Amino acid sequence: MRGLVLAAGVLVVVAACGRVPGGQVSPGDYKLYEAAATSSAQQLSVIDSRSHSVELNMPLGTPSPDWTHLYMVSGDGLIDIDPQTGTKLQNVRMPGYFHLPAATLSGVPGGLSQDGRWLVLERFDPTTSPIPSTTHLLVVETSFGKPMQQFDLPGYFQFDAISNDGKRIFLIQYISNTEYYVRQFDVGIGQLNPTIIFDKADGGAAMAGVRISGIPSPDGQWLYSLYVRHDKSPFIHALNLDGNLVAFCLDLPGSGYASSSDAFHWSLAMSPGASHLYAANSASGTVADIALDTGSGWPSTPRAARLDTSQTGGIFGVRNVEAKELGGNAAAVSPDGKTLVIGGTSGLFWVDTTSLKAKDHQLSDWNVWSLATSPDGATVYAVRDSGMIAEISMSGSHQMTTFGGAPGQPLALIRVA
Repeated sequence: MRGLVLAAGVLVVVAACGRVPGGQVSPGDYKLYEAAATSSAQQLSVIDSRSHSVELNMPLGTPSPDWTHLYMVSGDGLIDIDPQTGTKLQNVRMPGYFHLPAATLSGVPGGLSQDGRWLVLERFDPTTSPIPSTTHLLVVETSFGKPMQQFDLPGYFQFDAISNDGKRIFLIQYISNTEYYVRQFDVGIGQLNPTIIFDKADGGAAMAGVRISGIPSPDGQWLYSLYVRHDKSPFIHALNLDGNLVAFCLDLPGSGYASSSDAFHWSLAMSPGASHLYAANSASGTVADIALDTGSGWPSTPRAARLDTSQTGGIFGVRNVEAKELGGNAAAVSPDGKTLVIGGTSGLFWVDTTSLKAKDHQLSDWNVWSLATSPDGATVYAVRDSGMIAEISMSGSHQMTTFGGAPGQPLALIRVA
């Protein structure tokens, strides 16, 4: 489910088309970077928030943290382009056909260290068994000043993270279709650390679940990944990337996806200053708050609440939503840390982060696929499953602008700049 095939394409600057007639001119002057899939390719479109036109289409790739580079794959070539202009900066040949690892279940690619210095690509040998027999990893120093390093591992491993110093790659090792280990690969000696990483409080080494998305801490020391399970509650896997072989599993309320596809509608958001991590599921009406700055070195047990019908006007109920309707991450926190905005099958919700109660609800007839905020946090942009975009104030003002988004099926609104 996490596999990703990136289609190569020519960078195309396109004229405005398909705009909504009579739409208001947006007060902001931003560029929206939206990932979308067409019948022939996955692409990253740059949309002007004032003119509502698509200014640039690029092949979908992995952006550097400062958005000065976008890495994508075409055949056996690793291409580095400038995401502001679409200009090709590098085209480096790889020792074979590798692909960028998926960062989200919806297919948005990842593979970079938090500081952007290291990029990991992967490929798997074809096999008739349920899981591949051999995994090949390619480690790239993104200044391209050092030779690429290839590592071949017997078994099926998927990339999870790489440390900022490039010395440790964290991998998901599948031991069956449903169970896996979390492993650390030591790049310097080219070997797996023999110690399996597991939750010290739980004691079990093997894990089970489907990864939805993840958020790293700003300093690159932790990766917080959200998993859903077949017949158990979802959880957040907190993985230390400093080489301490420490992980924590934080259970969230809810059931497995076998009984309800609502399980696939979780989103993650981190507060300014990285003091809190929020997990929200607007389909089931559940919000959880995890304090990260506890002073103990590990995150707190989630504080969870349910947004009941009295808070939301009765919109939470049983819905026949298929897992394929999962969109990109749909949660964001206001600059002052007091408000969490979450999107889902019943629109947008403004949640007070102290009480975890909903204080506003808009776009009730929208299935919000993804959302992102402007750099100053004052404006929320929400993408509907049909591709429409709504621009609305973070303060909850009911005045909004709507306009068409990128061509194709939306994957995620990755950035507003």
